[in-house]
Amino acid sequence: MEQEEQTVIDQILQNYDVQVLKDTKHIKEIKVLNNNRTSTRDNIEDALLSNRIPFGQLTRDVGSFGGTEITFDKKKVRLIYKPKTGGGGSGAGAENTTRNESAQAVYAAIAFGKKKTITNNDVTSRTINKYSDLFGVDGSIPDILNNLPDEWIKSSVTGANELYNRFGKKGQYTIHRGDAVVNRINSAFKRVKAIENVRMDINKWNPSDIWLVKKGYDFKCIDEEKTLLGLNQCIQEELQHENLIGISLKLMQSGASLSPKNIFTDMKFCKNYNGYEYSGKSIDGYIKLSGGTKIQFRSFGAGLGLTGFQGEVKGANANQGKIGLGPTNLILRTHGQPEIPTNAAARVKSDPTGVFLEIAAGLKKYARLTDKQVTELQGNAKINTPKFLYSKLQVTQLIDILQSIQDKKVRDQLVEDIYLYASSQSRFSSAYYKLE
Repeated sequence: MEQEEQTVIDQILQNYDVQVLKDTKHIKEIKVLNNNRTSTRDNIEDALLSNRIPFGQLTRDVGSFGGTEITFDKKKVRLIYKPKTGGGGSGAGAENTTRNESAQAVYAAIAFGKKKTITNNDVTSRTINKYSDLFGVDGSIPDILNNLPDEWIKSSVTGANELYNRFGKKGQYTIHRGDAVVNRINSAFKRVKAIENVRMDINKWNPSDIWLVKKGYDFKCIDEEKTLLGLNQCIQEELQHENLIGISLKLMQSGASLSPKNIFTDMKFCKNYNGYEYSGKSIDGYIKLSGGTKIQFRSFGAGLGLTGFQGEVKGANANQGKIGLGPTNLILRTHGQPEIPTNAAARVKSDPTGVFLEIAAGLKKYARLTDKQVTELQGNAKINTPKFLYSKLQVTQLIDILQSIQDKKVRDQLVEDIYLYASSQSRFSSAYYKLE
């Protein structure tokens, strides 16, 4: 009987591109090559079921996608599904992001639908169809099923289980990425942003990639708020009540951590102003904060373009986030301070000499350069470029503002707000969870 069943398995596999990896007395491992590996696994397992051949999940770890294992009395047959081309990742960067984030929403929906933690074997075209009412995504389902790289399969399973363990028993949820629900939340931000004339990137307001929405949730406060702080308060309250939960995603290699951000009552940050770094030989300048943190301000524009002035938080191991000119001015304005003028590019084009003279005052004051050194710098064509003038002018103006503030508490709070904003952790941003 066992021989007959093995013959049936061979017949099922005859239309597939297969490679026998191992064939011993007790174990036979077969690699099944197909770029549509989810459909391939479904079809093979359907054929096994129709032939009444029992099977289970692969017990041996062969990657995130898993496989099918058939156990006979004397021998195991293992089917390992691999793409022909080496594995997923097709498409441009934005397309990959859409697919990967949508996959997390779909995987989570399956976990919430099955009411249990899952493995990748639970993610099939059948389960996706079964629980399609629990998610809304803008990614392609075939792309998720067939092209999701192994690292993101593993991450999506890990993330789905962490979300289910945290919220699965708190009520019924739907999970959303890039659909009408997400657009509704984003539109609320754009509305209050326009009312208050705030220049702020939506990802700095809330970096959530997916949203969990409890069944029956009323979007009234989202739809009706007229101020940024009011909308942020609404987002925070709904998150704390576990009605509307934004999740920012990171690739997870092993294990998962889910932590709230921008819950104001729990924020324990304390960053004080600790001076600046300012040189005549570079386009940038640094604002120094307590604890060794620095924020580099300069033009991040490409080439010689007079664009892209922003600050970037520098950490011990990696850059920690950016803040543009508009949000920097928003924070300055909030604290009652003058703003950095937004006409730097126009001034460089129309009056480069006047711009340099303003920078020269800063070079003497903050970089301690002599008149001779300033004159030499002015004549150095490699340093004194339009990009240098554009970037250094705004750095100088920012340091002028900070150094003119007499109230230490005001200055400390101001630079702390700049740091928190750049790190997506500020009172100008709304509450969310970070899944990493």
